[in-house]
Amino acid sequence: MVQTTLRHLANRFTMCALLATVLALSSVFVSAQRGVSGNGDPDSNSDPCNQAVRARGIANGLHERCEGNGGGGGVARGDFNADGLADLAVGVPFEDQDGINAVGGVNVFYGSATGLTSAADLFLDETDFGFSYTSNDHFGWALASGDFNGDTFADLAIGMPDADIGSISSAGRVLLIDGSPSGLNLATAREFPLLPSGQRGGGAGTALVWADFNADGFGDLAVGVPGAAVSYRHLPTLCAIDHTVSAGEVEVYYGSSAGLTELGAQRLFQKYDSCSSNGGIGYLAPNDGDGFGSALAAGNFNGDTLNGRAVFDLVIGAPFDNLQPLPVSLGGVADAGVVYVIPGGTNGLNGGRAWTLSQSTSGIGGDAEAGDQFGRALASGDFNADLHDDLAIGVPFEDLVDNTRADAGAVHVLFGSFASGELVTTAGSLFISQSNTPGNTNETGDRFGWALATGRFNNDFRSDLAIGSPGEDIGATVDAGIVQVIYGSSLGLSLTTAQAWRQGAGGIPDAAEAGDQFGYALSSWNYGRDDRSDLAIGAPFEDLVSSAGIALADAGAVVVIYGTATATGLTATTANPAQFWHQDAAGANDTAQIGDRFGHSLY
Repeated sequence: MVQTTLRHLANRFTMCALLATVLALSSVFVSAQRGVSGNGDPDSNSDPCNQAVRARGIANGLHERCEGNGGGGGVARGDFNADGLADLAVGVPFEDQDGINAVGGVNVFYGSATGLTSAADLFLDETDFGFSYTSNDHFGWALASGDFNGDTFADLAIGMPDADIGSISSAGRVLLIDGSPSGLNLATAREFPLLPSGQRGGGAGTALVWADFNADGFGDLAVGVPGAAVSYRHLPTLCAIDHTVSAGEVEVYYGSSAGLTELGAQRLFQKYDSCSSNGGIGYLAPNDGDGFGSALAAGNFNGDTLNGRAVFDLVIGAPFDNLQPLPVSLGGVADAGVVYVIPGGTNGLNGGRAWTLSQSTSGIGGDAEAGDQFGRALASGDFNADLHDDLAIGVPFEDLVDNTRADAGAVHVLFGSFASGELVTTAGSLFISQSNTPGNTNETGDRFGWALATGRFNNDFRSDLAIGSPGEDIGATVDAGIVQVIYGSSLGLSLTTAQAWRQGAGGIPDAAEAGDQFGYALSSWNYGRDDRSDLAIGAPFEDLVSSAGIALADAGAVVVIYGTATATGLTATTANPAQFWHQDAAGANDTAQIGDRFGHSLY
């Protein structure tokens, strides 16, 4: 059930009295920063998060505080050609090339006044970056975009987590390509040099997120390396004894006029006590298979600023953490999951001030149970428009209804707060399952919360939350998948306004078919048509039929639903039709094949 306390409600109503003043001041600030007057921007005096279609350049531009991340990566949309409209990058990590299995690829579609278009679209693979095709590299597994060099064009970071480096199997690589007036510039395609490590082998690039953690105006990049080997010291009395485990780490690189650099880069990992080496965070001991860095997000949860810029905080998911401060041999809750929030600041991220969250944390609903994978998905957004970002945490394997609905899934929502200066956990958090949304029930294997994205889909100032349930059965159609969208309100998220989207209904193209897993990946930005956010939904196991009549199992597809400046928000009508993208779509710069899984990742 939804767990909203009276204290939380009281805080929200108290803040409403302040919000009108804050919004008015924010509106003046944004208008001044843009260098336009109220007459030049008719919405600037009413909406501090206005996304009107204009040539604003990078990512979210000056609206970065107002719109959270989408699809598991970043607080900036990918505007590679700086035309003010988001562009969509689609990961195809199981793409075969020249008969070599699962090399991977990325398709890029550009935004326009009429929405996403295949004009000038790109297909990227590892040969564009100077590498030969290698089996199971999974190029395109994760994506993120931000302006790392301050030239106003968004750049694209691509994860290739299973690439080998020398004799180190599945060490992982991160590849970069710069934006330009004509879009992504292939001449700049390159590998980014990660921090040196003799123990690397942990899937670098499994997760990526962009944000400005030190508020210097340049985008920074966090790289998840969830299988990295890390050293820690076990107990204060045994500080001389090092233990090495494959628990995972996150590497953070800071932007500059020259782009991302290793100078000042940070390596973050779990620790247990004060004996741990520099960079350790939290109070839980790292153990093999914790998956620290499997999921990443960023948001400004405490509302702090430096030189007029928001200071973003980093969120790190360790969904396979066993929730114990000692070695797993002494007990714990296997794969219960933990989330860490690390505040940003002048010198970057401050691991010493990290907040540790789990389903055992006071005020967070549900119980920590084996296999829940709390933190498997993450997203941030300002659901109540109080100018503090809020955090959504996916728990896709949560068992519900007295634990008889295995892996039904749930989502926790924690709110930023004026009072505490950080996320509210002791009061005000939400615990959402499908039974809390109209017309839906908790069912075994739904995996509600597998994917999350936030955007501003309707006519208010608040972020809305999209939740993917790729294991949802539609009648007898197993694992067809569904996406639910919950709209923001003055009290946070309004469950009574939730929409449910699935293929073959409500204007969504194609049909719900067994195993499509619609909602496996999500991303939300303004791709065009109007000034609202739009929603991209991946169905990577969609079966297609080629023009020659050949069945293409698991070729994959992406559906895009467009937002509207109405209370309804996302619509799929004749006047505002949804799009159905795949690699055989008209104009697409590639060919669909069996098992490609187009739409496995989105940005």
